[in-house]
Amino acid sequence: MLDKAEHKELNWVIVWAVVIVLLSSVPYLWGVFITPPGYTFTGLTHNIDDGAVYLSWMRQAADGHFFQRNLFTSDLQPARQFNVFFLVMGWCAAITHLPLFAVYHLFRIVSGIVLILGIWQFSRLFLTNERQRKLLVLLVGFSSGFGWLIPAAKAPTGSVDLWQPEAITFLSVYLNPLFLIGLLLMIGSLYWLELSRREASVKYAIYAGLHLLALGNVHTYDVLTVACVWTVYIIALWIQSKAFPTKIVLLSLLTAVVATPSVAYQFWVYALDPIYRARANTPIHSPPVISFILGYGLVLFGAIAGAILWKKQKINKPPAAWLLFSWGIVGFVIPYIPIAQQRKLVMGLHIPLCILCAYALSYLASRVPARLGRIALAAFLILAAPTNIKFLATDMILLTEGKTVTHYAPDLSKSQLAAMDYLRAKATPGDTIFAPPVFALFVPAYTGAHVYYGHWSETPDYSDKLASWAALSDFTISDYCWIDIINEAIPRGYYVSESAEFDPRPALSKRFIKCFESGEVRIYRYVGEGASTNK
Repeated sequence: MLDKAEHKELNWVIVWAVVIVLLSSVPYLWGVFITPPGYTFTGLTHNIDDGAVYLSWMRQAADGHFFQRNLFTSDLQPARQFNVFFLVMGWCAAITHLPLFAVYHLFRIVSGIVLILGIWQFSRLFLTNERQRKLLVLLVGFSSGFGWLIPAAKAPTGSVDLWQPEAITFLSVYLNPLFLIGLLLMIGSLYWLELSRREASVKYAIYAGLHLLALGNVHTYDVLTVACVWTVYIIALWIQSKAFPTKIVLLSLLTAVVATPSVAYQFWVYALDPIYRARANTPIHSPPVISFILGYGLVLFGAIAGAILWKKQKINKPPAAWLLFSWGIVGFVIPYIPIAQQRKLVMGLHIPLCILCAYALSYLASRVPARLGRIALAAFLILAAPTNIKFLATDMILLTEGKTVTHYAPDLSKSQLAAMDYLRAKATPGDTIFAPPVFALFVPAYTGAHVYYGHWSETPDYSDKLASWAALSDFTISDYCWIDIINEAIPRGYYVSESAEFDPRPALSKRFIKCFESGEVRIYRYVGEGASTNK
């Protein structure tokens, strides 16, 4: 139970959590405000292509499907993958009849607030006074790195605070409820593991296992991070105590047993489903380590100072500090292990760095006059935040221009939405949609139908399939080559054109039935050679 002072502190944390989430939402409000007449804002900004994937998973859940298919390909697949988090989001959309993007942002907002509260609660294992914990909330909620000082830096080698949202807590709150749930489950599992160590509690070990069980389903590769952090921590305690920590190891094994089913299931799906396997094997390599150093900037240097100061304590030196040290070290090493999606393993590193930094800043500020200490802390926070401001400002400027970082338009026209409604009503599970890139990206989310191509990593051989679409506007290729592309893409389904150069060629018109037209969008049912042309 919390006492009166702790309740007051909790209320303070809640207020700041709300402030952090509201500030992270400014670009979305801006997107709604500037959307031109005749268009609808999609509710997505920076990483719009991945957002469309998440919405497609929600769409399938809202439509009553438990197992999710990859709708960004027409390739056959066994469909055994499911994600509990997106099932819940989809079910909420079905029950409330709210648009998918509205439910997506409601979960982002709530998850963001809960994450800040969770980090605060986690920090109570290490930070012993209110001032340290309040400083932590501000650091984890607003800090970034040195990216704002390096104008030319960009993906995939520049300062990560400029382009890798999962590396920075504020950017995760801004963009992705999946990251937020993953972070919550990570710190929750480590929280209960540490309590199980302190109290030799089987109950707490099981709680940790349940968190990891959920994490294995929701954001699988983060289980590897937690496992590595906890293993290094146990080894550190073993070395420090010079006695093998038998109880801790046994409790940890219990946690692992509880967590194993979800991870084992993911490996089974990986072995069974070539489409899922191809997506998981998409190479996403880590940048040079200097990109992470620059990306954490002042917070990293503060964390190093915090680790040194903590290590020098002569009395009341908590062994739990080694958990933070372990996470800090593992967090920089694990993104370089030889797996396909390396750099995503940096997720969560910002949290222990901020806790250690808060400890150092609080310690140093307490040793100077109070007014000077407050000025120094304020200056540190001000200097640590500009990259986040730059990140949001860049997205808002692009929205003003009708663009996003990944070059997709952030809004859809009335004609495009009407076309989506038509396909949602008419397309069957056996149909494939062949459409322009932006339209194709949103077809799965708005219609629940498959597309021939749509997403750079979800679609196998995406670049080749995109090139096939582009070739349709090339008037130098023969009619035979043109229809061969169509036959490869949609043996059965719909062809969507948004410009005359992509319309079916006159010599091939009998193979297409125009079944929808609104504004610039035309939808054709492809019937193939010799098929009936009756609607």
